[in-house]
Amino acid sequence: CGSACCTLGEICCDVPGPIATGVKCVKPTDQGTCPIGCDKCKCNSPDTPIATPAGDRPIAVLMPGDLVYSVDRGRVVAVPIRQTHSQLAPHHVVVELTLASGQVLRISPAHPTADGRTIGGLSVGDRLDGVAVVSSRMTPYQHARTYDILPASDTGSYFAGGVLIGSTLASGSTPAQACTASSAPASGR
Repeated sequence: CGSACCTLGEICCDVPGPIATGVKCVKPTDQGTCPIGCDKCKCNSPDTPIATPAGDRPIAVLMPGDLVYSVDRGRVVAVPIRQTHSQLAPHHVVVELTLASGQVLRISPAHPTADGRTIGGLSVGDRLDGVAVVSSRMTPYQHARTYDILPASDTGSYFAGGVLIGSTLASGSTPAQACTASSAPASGR
């Protein structure tokens, strides 16, 4: 497998993901094949704290119609969630971003920031919504699914760990086919 031999029970695979890793030794699936990977994962870990009028709540428990803080018409306001998004994330790798505020976020590298960059494009010393990045490293994802929300605001942005980030569902983006998404009914909850 490249320049190494796999151990007993492993096979040589090039598992697709948001960051190319090339061939490596991995445990096969139950069918004895290479894992399918998650090249379209662009979301948050389930414990990502999202700012709501009731305080921070994990993104995985939020539902369409729940209120979150967003920027709408240039002001920070509470708006309902228009859509939620969850996706299986096998063999996923995320950016573990430590901010000067002390918050640690684990988000997919391709996830957008509110100012048009990506989480994976941030380096030590960069600022995310005015807060300095003190460390940034790639790490294996420890959860089965990733999560995202779309607030009903003109920016589609929301506050995660105290900083404003974008949504993968904004601007006509469509979830990957492996995703499950739900929308709030027109009349609210």
